[in-house]
Amino acid sequence: MADEPTGALDALTAEAVMRLIRRRCDEGGAAVLLATHDPAVAGWADRVVHLREGRLDCRATRVMP
Repeated sequence: MADEPTGALDALTAEAVMRLIRRRCDEGGAAVLLATHDPAVAGWADRVVHLREGRLDCRATRVMP
């Protein structure tokens, strides 16, 4: 689980963190639940589920690599 893992980082470090998380998922078979307000960070995901007005929006977005 990662809550805003790049929120306080500069752009280069944020990208390095996201590359590490992505590699862990792709090569290590890990699953990550990541919360973010940043669309660029969400773009690293295979699937995006939105929280709207305190409820999960079940219309998940499939993000293509």
